[in-house]
Amino acid sequence: MIDWMNSNSMQMLQSSMRYLWTNQAVLLDNITNADTPNYKVKYVTFEDTFKAKIEAAASQARLQRGAMRRAVSFDEPEIKVAEDQTYRMDDNGVDVAEQQMELYRNTVQSQYVLDSINNNFSILRSAIRG
Repeated sequence: MIDWMNSNSMQMLQSSMRYLWTNQAVLLDNITNADTPNYKVKYVTFEDTFKAKIEAAASQARLQRGAMRRAVSFDEPEIKVAEDQTYRMDDNGVDVAEQQMELYRNTVQSQYVLDSINNNFSILRSAIRG
């Protein structure tokens, strides 16, 4: 059971959830600051960095045991600021409609990841009960 809890797939689900949680907070912060002059929209990156770590681990997998495990136990998502994006005369960079759509998409993705985690625990519970 302990190996399953620390498996690559569970590590990836945890990393995905960490990203989605951070993204939710950033999107809500952007929407909250839609009327703040000079506010620049923030966004969270995850896929590019995660893909690079996976590719690097795949090339090192033969040389180092546990390289993939370290790659999927991704640290923190990176929050960036879109300095060149402006939608209003007061230099505010928030497009509220776009942020709301991203928030909805993030919510759906979060539900999918939570369902995946829940299904994994249901399978484990069924195996334990017999």
